[in-house]
Amino acid sequence: MAVAQWSKHWSAQKEDAVSQSVAGRVMPMIVVRSVDAIRNFYVDTLGFSHVMGMVGKDGQLDFCTVVMGEARIMFMRAPIDDAPSPDGKQPVEIYLEVEDVDAFHHRLKKNGVAISDPLTLQWWGDRTFKVLDPNGYEIWFYTNVAEPTPPQGAKLV
Repeated sequence: MAVAQWSKHWSAQKEDAVSQSVAGRVMPMIVVRSVDAIRNFYVDTLGFSHVMGMVGKDGQLDFCTVVMGEARIMFMRAPIDDAPSPDGKQPVEIYLEVEDVDAFHHRLKKNGVAISDPLTLQWWGDRTFKVLDPNGYEIWFYTNVAEPTPPQGAKLV
């Protein structure tokens, strides 16, 4: 295939892939030792806005989400034992919005993709499922379907 033909073919494929894209917002979910400290740095020092967080039983944040413009980052508290995960999972997760999570889940299963966590309605109103990529990164796919209903006794901030 000549270079001009290849370029035209590539452009058409790329345009078709973009038009079929189901992805929306992407939010990294980063494990940290102190959610309070990193939240304060991002909000007080870098100018992000605090969107939501949950306070744990010890009075410290278990997680929080901060935003700047369209950029979102979630910070999650590291497990107490802080030992490497036996399943190879890395301490960063990706939270990826799709137009229709049920249809996307069906398509991946039909294509033989291993689902690491089934379709679930989360308390924060998102319907989710997870896939573990070949490098051990967990990818959450979600569609917002409801208003948040925090667990009994949870303190949202």
